[in-house]
Amino acid sequence: MSLLKFKRNQKLRSFLMFLLLATSIWFLTKFSKPLVAEFTLNLEYANFPQQTLVSTDAPKVLLVTVKANGFKLLTEFFSDKSLVIDLSAGRMMQNNKIRFSQDQLLAFCYQKMPAAGVISIDTKELVVPIDRMAAKEIKVIFQGEVSLSQGFKMIGSPIIEPSEITVYGPSQIIDTMSSIRTTYTRLEGLRTNVSKSIALESLFSNELSRSQDSINWSAQILEYTQKKIELPVELINVPRGKRLQIFPEMMILSVEIPVNEYALYDKSNFRLICDYTERISEDSFMIPRLSQLPQGVYKPELSHKKVDYVEFAQ
Repeated sequence: MSLLKFKRNQKLRSFLMFLLLATSIWFLTKFSKPLVAEFTLNLEYANFPQQTLVSTDAPKVLLVTVKANGFKLLTEFFSDKSLVIDLSAGRMMQNNKIRFSQDQLLAFCYQKMPAAGVISIDTKELVVPIDRMAAKEIKVIFQGEVSLSQGFKMIGSPIIEPSEITVYGPSQIIDTMSSIRTTYTRLEGLRTNVSKSIALESLFSNELSRSQDSINWSAQILEYTQKKIELPVELINVPRGKRLQIFPEMMILSVEIPVNEYALYDKSNFRLICDYTERISEDSFMIPRLSQLPQGVYKPELSHKKVDYVEFAQ
């Protein structure tokens, strides 16, 4: 039984080897002969005239018939199927269209498929409609989060340069645009001045372009500390013939100032007043307020919320 089984397996192996050899010979014979095939090429456009773009109605594919042996056709089958049309090589027509003759298209195809013989294409000419681009200035908006280390403050507002960019495209699209945002950016624990290039969000249409792809975001950061300054209370608008005794006559002002300017600030930089015309006469007190406070000074706080007074006639 084992001998019979061995002979059967041997016959099966011989048959399979014969079949493989026959198939290989057929494959080599078939693919060595010239064959005709059709390929659909996706059209891509390059070298646009200045301030123009290809209309959405432009042709998108081209059907090409080629003749070559099977091996070359197999190579073309697995290759990239895009055909780049150089718009600068076409003839500009008066109706905002660029025309390519059949001979020009065949030349593009020969360059694209040098291993295969191009027989024909499915059009006598290629007409590419183009649109003139409009331009518009739109505002740049920062998108993100900014935080400072404790004890540090941002002086003024951040600066975005440029604050506006130019977008180009069909007027029906850019007329709907008023601003563009930066990519989401986190700036955390800032302690020093910042100047950072930040990319803009991608445009939502391939028909749009812009003057630049990024902006510069900058801010001035300073370290602050608290300083206490004793100030005299100054009375204003007191009528002639009246004399007031006030309590307190001096107050402590607490402010936050830049560390590097600590020594520059004293009582001469501030003015603390009480206005007699704004007095609360039934309770005999006035509300103190600062009439002079330098820029760059934050969180002013007085040691007293009110000033009591006693009124005397002179």
